This record gives sequence, C-alpha cells and structure tokens, in this order.
Amino acid sequence: MMRVAVVGGGLSGLVAAHELARSGGARVTVYEKEEHLGGAKTVAVNGGSSGPVLVDLDFMVFNRVTYPNMMEWFERLGVEMETSDMSFSASLRLNKGNGFEWGSRNGISSVLVQKSNFLSPRFWLMINEIFKFKNHALKYLEDHARNPDQNETLGQFIQSHRYSQLFQDAYLIPMCACIWSCPSQNVFGFPAGFVLSFFCDNHLLELFSPLQWLNVKGGSGSYVNKVREELESMGCQIKTGCKVRSVSRLKGGYRILEADGSEEIYERIVFCVHPPDALKVLGTEATPDEQRVLEAFQYIYSDLYFHCDESFMPHNSSAWSARNFLGTTSSGVCVTYWLNILQNIESARPFLATLNPPRVPDHVLLKWHTSHPIPSMAAAKATLELNNIQGKRGIWFCVPYQGYGNHEDSVKAGKAVASGLLGKKCDFLVNPKPMVPSWTEAGARFLVAKNMGKYITIGNFSILEEGGTTLSFGKTCERCQLKCVIRVHNPQFYWKIATEGDPGFAYSYINGYISFVDKKEGIQNIVEITLANRGERKRLSSSHANNKSYIKKGWWTPLLRINGVTLAKYVLHEVLRRNTISKARKNISAHYDLSNEFFALFLDPTMTYSCGIFKVEDESLEAAQLRKLDNLINKAKVEPGHHVLDIGCGWGSLAIRLVKRTGCKCTGITLSEEQLKYGKRKVKEFGLEDRITLLLCDYRQIANGQKFDRIISCGMLEHVGHEFYEDFFASCEYHLAEHGLLVLQSIACPEELYDKMRTRPEFLKEYIFPGGCLPSLARITSAMSNASRLCVHHVENIGYHYYPTLTRWRDNFVANREKVLALGFDEKFMRTWEYYLNYCAAMFKSHMGLDYQIVFARPGDSKMPSYVAIA
Repeated sequence: MMRVAVVGGGLSGLVAAHELARSGGARVTVYEKEEHLGGAKTVAVNGGSSGPVLVDLDFMVFNRVTYPNMMEWFERLGVEMETSDMSFSASLRLNKGNGFEWGSRNGISSVLVQKSNFLSPRFWLMINEIFKFKNHALKYLEDHARNPDQNETLGQFIQSHRYSQLFQDAYLIPMCACIWSCPSQNVFGFPAGFVLSFFCDNHLLELFSPLQWLNVKGGSGSYVNKVREELESMGCQIKTGCKVRSVSRLKGGYRILEADGSEEIYERIVFCVHPPDALKVLGTEATPDEQRVLEAFQYIYSDLYFHCDESFMPHNSSAWSARNFLGTTSSGVCVTYWLNILQNIESARPFLATLNPPRVPDHVLLKWHTSHPIPSMAAAKATLELNNIQGKRGIWFCVPYQGYGNHEDSVKAGKAVASGLLGKKCDFLVNPKPMVPSWTEAGARFLVAKNMGKYITIGNFSILEEGGTTLSFGKTCERCQLKCVIRVHNPQFYWKIATEGDPGFAYSYINGYISFVDKKEGIQNIVEITLANRGERKRLSSSHANNKSYIKKGWWTPLLRINGVTLAKYVLHEVLRRNTISKARKNISAHYDLSNEFFALFLDPTMTYSCGIFKVEDESLEAAQLRKLDNLINKAKVEPGHHVLDIGCGWGSLAIRLVKRTGCKCTGITLSEEQLKYGKRKVKEFGLEDRITLLLCDYRQIANGQKFDRIISCGMLEHVGHEFYEDFFASCEYHLAEHGLLVLQSIACPEELYDKMRTRPEFLKEYIFPGGCLPSLARITSAMSNASRLCVHHVENIGYHYYPTLTRWRDNFVANREKVLALGFDEKFMRTWEYYLNYCAAMFKSHMGLDYQIVFARPGDSKMPSYVAIA
C-alpha cells in the first residue's frame, strides 16, 4: 500500500486524507504544526447571565446552493448544521459624528437606517447603481463566457461603467473587503471575471441574498472530531503539533524531516498549506515551474482581535450585520464579525472579532494573526498552470485556488488531489437550481410551515429545499431527542400535504418529491416525531383545557378547504372498496397476490406474515415466528382429535405447524390465489394432504352446518372492515362446536384513534391494504357481544414484538432490493414498501400500534381451560 504524507491539517488536507484513506489504496499520515486540526479555534468565554458559552473563531459559513460538495461531505460525515447569516454593513466613520451607514440584515429598514439618506440624491444614485451593477455583471459574464479576459481588472470594469465614488466607497469596496479582507487598493486590482463570477454564484448581486446560510453546529471542532475519528478508524496516523522542516527527494520516495529531527519516508507528498509555506518547506528541492507557479499566490496578513467592544460596530445598532466594514487603516482593512448571529450565540454580550482595528479594542478576550489569499491577476493566471505541476514527481499541491478560495473550493481541491493521486476521475457536484413554486404551491408552503411551526415543538424536523432554503421545526429535548431531515425536490410536496395530509406525505415520498437524508431511519423518525408531538399536545391540552391555542389538528391533517373534495373522494373509494364477498377477494388480491417470490425475499422461511415473539434481542426471525405459532396453538388448547379452522391461513405456516405438533385436522381458508397455490405445494411437500385442506373461500361462505372444535385467525381481522365485524363473529360462533374456542391475533389501534383512522384518508388503506381497517379492542368486543354469545377469556398484547419483526422485514427487503426489481417491480413500488415497513415499525416502536392475542369462549362452559399461565 502506498505511503502518503499530507502536510497541513486544514480543511483541504482533511478532505484529501479522508478521500485517500477511504479508497483503501493509501496509508496516510497527516502533519499539522498546530495542536489542533482544521484551523479550528474554539474558546470558552463568560456569556454574562447566560453563563459560559463556546465561541468558534473559524467563521465557517456556507450554503446548500453554492457549496454542494462541502454539503455532501458534511452529510456523509453526519455533521450537524444550523442557520447562520451572511449580511453586510458599511460604516464609513469610526468615530462618533455624521457618517454614512447602511446594512442588509434587517431588509429595507437596515438599508435606510440613516434617516438623512431619504433626501440624499447621492444615496438613491448608489441604490440605482447597485441594480445596474447586477445587469452589467451578468452581461460581462455572458460576453466573456467563452473567451474570458484574463487581463481586465475590477478597477477597469468600474471605470468603464463610470460608477459613482459613493457606490465604490460605500458598497463595492466594503463588500469585497468583508469577503477577502483586502484594503481598497488591492480590491481594484482583482480580476474582474473572478469577482463578478463570485458575486453571481453566491447571489451577492442582489441587495438581499435569497440564500439560506449555515454553519457547523457546535463549531468547526465538531466536524474536525468526526473526521479525525473516521481517519483513525481507517488506520490514518495524525501528528498534531508537528512542524515539517523540509521535504527532500530520495530514491523511490521522499524524506520528511520533522522539527524534532525525526525522519519518515513516503512515496507521495500532498502539500495542503499556503503556497509560500510549501515553497519554504521544499527549499532548493522546488523545481523552477513549482517556484514560478506557487510564487504567484500572495497573502495579506492581519491582526485579529476577539473582544466585546461595541465601538467597533456601526453607530446605529439597526445596521449591525454579520460582517461590518469600518474603513481602511494603515495596517489594512478594518472589518468586524458579529459572532452572536454568525453562530447563534444566545448572550446579551456582543462577541466580536475585528480585523486590523486602528486601536486595541476594550475587553479583548484573545488576539491572534491570520492570513488571506489575495485574488490578484497573477494568481488567476497561475491557477491555469497549476495542473502542469501536479503530481509530476510524486508531489501534489492541494490549494483551493481553482475556484474562489472559499471552503467549497477547499473541499473540491482535496477531492481533486486525492483522485489525481489515485489515478481516478473526479466528478464534482454542481450548484442546484433554486426551487420556484407556483403561487398555489407557495401558498400551500406558507400554510404547511405555519402549521408545522405550531404543531412540532419537541424533536426536530427540518426541510431542505432544492436550492438552499431550510425550514426547521421544533427542538430536541428529553421528551423527544429524534431528528429528521427531508429534502424537497418538487414544490408539489407542499400542495399534496396541505390537501391530502398523511397520504399526501406518502405520495410525495413515493413519487420522488421528497427524500430523507437518513435513508434508513428517516421515515421512522418523522413518524415517531409526529406521534411524540401528538402526545405532547394532549399533555398540554389537559393542563391548558381553556387555552384554544393548543390545537388538536396534527401537521398531517389537510389544511385547506379543498380537503372537503379530498374527503369526498376518499369516502367514495371506501364505499367502492367495502369488503363485500366480491370486493373482499379483490382487495386481498391487490396485496397478497403480488408474487410469492416477492414475499419470500423478506419473510422468514415459514412465510409467516404477522408479528413474531422474540425471546432474546438477536434471535432469528424464524425462531420468533415459530414461537408465535406455538403460542397460538397453546392458547387454543388443540388436541389430536380436533378439527381446526384457520381463517386467513396465508401461506399455510400455522396449519402445517398445528398438524405437525398435535396431529389434528385443519381446514385453512384464504382469498389469495397465490397463497393457496403456495400453501398446497408446501402441504404436499410435508405429506400432510390427508390432514390439511386449504380452500379459496370467504369466511361467510363456509359450508352450512360444518363445525370446528377450534377456530384460529391470525392477522385476518384487519381485513374484515368496520361494517362486517358482526358478520365475522356471527360466522365464527355458528361454525364453532360445543366447548369450542376462538383464538384471534389482530393488530389494533388505540380506542381514541379508531373513529378517526377509519373515517379519514390514511396511508396504509390508500397504498397497502385497500379495504383494511384496524379495529380497536372495544370495537372487537362490541362486535362480539352484538353478534354472538362469545366472551373474552384471555387477552394479551404482543405489540412490542412487532417492531423487531418489522425491522427484520425491512432489512431483508432492502438487502434484496435488486432481486425485487428483477421480479418486475419499479422504483415507485420500492419506495412504497420502504415507506410502509418503516411507517409501521415506527407505530409499534412508539407503542401506538397494538397486537392482541384474544381467546373467546361461550359463557358457562365447564370445560373452559385455565389461562392463568400460558407458555
């Protein structure tokens, strides 16, 4: 395996090392002269009444539109992010008195923060020029798209369009200075194409940026820790506080001399430090081409003070923004960063960081030095030649100057160098286009966001829109620590969820309108968050009985009046799907006749499609299903001479287990032709044709006068339907012999949800089980008492076993994805079933799904067995 040294543990170095180590083709060592990686500098300071707070001095701000590769890398690492700010302000005087101030943080009120500007023609000329600047920039970029002019500077561009001095001093120079930390004399020497492209790509040609800016939650140290953990798990050696003194060529490799005199030999070297530092380490070993290209990249060095002195902010607090330009001093540009809004620091104290202040601020907490690249014409030309020196002699230079020098370009540089070193092609993600909803979709979005904001208070649900906008609802807490993040790819999502509720959310996932960032647990998490908030609202409602603000409506409930149309369509569908004798067979066929080969891909070898009973956590699904079958047989007290009716026999697992264990006779009925074929084949394989009879038969069509000593029905009652529960119990009692027992296993819903679930559109009924209806225990017992003499003699809820059952089905389904597709099912089908299995798993994990085993018998039966203890 190739030994590679990565010199420099900043962002680009960490990306390069991570990509190299992840490939499995390199053994990587990272050298960093500082004691910490990633340039991360986090300090704990007194936040006043709010207590101590952690402040990150790395200022890492990014967005989902123009930083796609960085976002993809962070999400792969599981880095948490939160909203930030990219607003600007300019205050052209540092001392008190009349000056010129404007800002962008609070919209037009910040722009017009200085009242005298209302009547100033110069000010309104500047505003007009800002809009002209956008048009001129876009035209310039369009004209130079194919033949870029490498010689035109920003100063020449400004002069050719005759922009006013106020526009330059109060808008353009402050914007550029805040971004590149360069004084005005350097700004006008920037390449015009470079600056205008950056402004365009980052939506800075607009007075108010539409982008949602983000930073790393917990500071840059949190992502560094994740990277370090992964690197070390892949065998990467990390040397912090280890300065590289020199790199010299040896036969077949390079020798690295460390500051303490230690030496190491490597086959490849990756420099992830500033070009001047790389040249210093290489010394006379640098080739003329390396010397020429790398010397073109120059830096400006600044003093940076971390303090709480408000005098280094605009005089009018309404103009305060994330980045505040305060003019130019003899030592360089003076810019103050307002860390409270950059990092969401909740403190009454203003935490500020100022570059090159004209005097030492009051209340200084920390001082350090920093450097920033100067985007000069020479650097722009050298960038085009950088590939000519990459890897020519086993040395690579990982610098973010193929772009704008921001964090996105650092990530791209790291990926590019790693790919080049490994001899692989590097494909970068491109900037996504912002999502543009129609007026109806925008209205639905507003209503959905408003309702979610009211409803989701515990747990966190975030929506990432295509194009960068982020919506976040609720906060994690002890009552719900779950998080769920979805991506919205189509604004129709908002319309579907606003008008159709729960089925609309499912429809959006199935049709690709949304996707989950956490592909394995995302669906479960959103269902659990929803259920947790439902419980929270009930808790608050009970303690605030007279407060109408605690609405009962859940976020999945349709919000618009059009839901009357949706409800009417649903009622019509339900009428057409009522489980009459003819419709019941069609409803069952829609699910169970999909394909026996399909069900075999995720069920256990017994082909049992109901809740298992687990004895230990890591037990096999087959063992749990056999225990469940035995449990039902034990509760039914089946004896060798009995004739047992299995209603909803499925693929025959219960009938076969029953006969093999007890020697009884069994008749099984199903409405699925595929199940019947499979069941008959298995009965024949076991040689049990003389003991087991399987029929395609409705429970209402069993031969008159036929009696059974025991009736067992597992997982069938859910398909009977609200209107037919009495028919079911009447039929069971009619066919149950004297001293007979009826044993049911059925999923059930809580009593309080029964009427809502059966009368409203719901995902399972719309997409998975047409005609299905989950009973409640009260509905079961009421149907029993209304239509029969039967009484409940034993009941047990085994619902807590359904979560591990469903997760095993889901894992099997996902593992056999390619085999499912090979059977002829499409991607929509895959997403439907992924949603179904995760949706149900979440219901049972939250204990909102119940699964009862109930024993019924006639009252006064002297032969009724005892159910004090059941195995």
